[in-house]
Amino acid sequence: MFFTSSNNQKFFDNIEAIGLKYEIINKKDVLIKINLGSYTKNRPRTDMTLLKTVVNYIYENGGRCAIAESSESSLTELLIAYGFEDLLKQYELKVIDIDSEDYDEVLSYGEQHYIPRCFQEYPVRIAIPAASNRYGTYSNNIKLFVGAVPRKMYQLDATNADKDEPLYPRPKIHQNLHLSIANLFLALQKYSPFQFYINGGLSFNDKIGEFNFTETFVGNNALELDCHIFQNFFNNCEYPDYLDILQTRVSND
Repeated sequence: MFFTSSNNQKFFDNIEAIGLKYEIINKKDVLIKINLGSYTKNRPRTDMTLLKTVVNYIYENGGRCAIAESSESSLTELLIAYGFEDLLKQYELKVIDIDSEDYDEVLSYGEQHYIPRCFQEYPVRIAIPAASNRYGTYSNNIKLFVGAVPRKMYQLDATNADKDEPLYPRPKIHQNLHLSIANLFLALQKYSPFQFYINGGLSFNDKIGEFNFTETFVGNNALELDCHIFQNFFNNCEYPDYLDILQTRVSND
């Protein structure tokens, strides 16, 4: 299920309709997984205005927030660089650099994945990605979680390393990309499921360049929302195999 909005009042109505309301948030710790890296052209990141709106909403409803990401540099410094310093100070937000966290090993369809242990400390979990199609692969809610696991556990042995693999921060995932994306998503949903997905702001389609969503999407099903956004905004791109893999596994379950 998902809802769309084009203004803040409707957005707040949709957040409540999807279940992210006072009774769920009040006195709870809320984890927000974002997409944020150093700025380069044609590399969308989580919309900071949208993130601020969600964080304010959570604190106004009595909750507490932590923001999590695996970034190339200090996540706190990146957030400050993108104009988030006021909220960091106002709410004393917790910032989680995933690469420095302890993790648990989770088996998913024969693959080992490594999920940050701290995720289980947050009863409410929200994903706010940036939709894109870069290097031929569609990325939104499901692929967001490739950045939710520690880089050090996804490196190749020197004897198996391909000369092109260092381009990727987690080269093991890129050995069988679509299967590993699906397996990782299911591992995370088994270990510490994310209940809410919020999409909006700047996006990038390598067929047409950067564009902004005119609506904000709020959903509780990552696969459903990813399929909808792909069909409506990225259908001139190659359909990602990982969506088919997940559709098949969900149907079989």
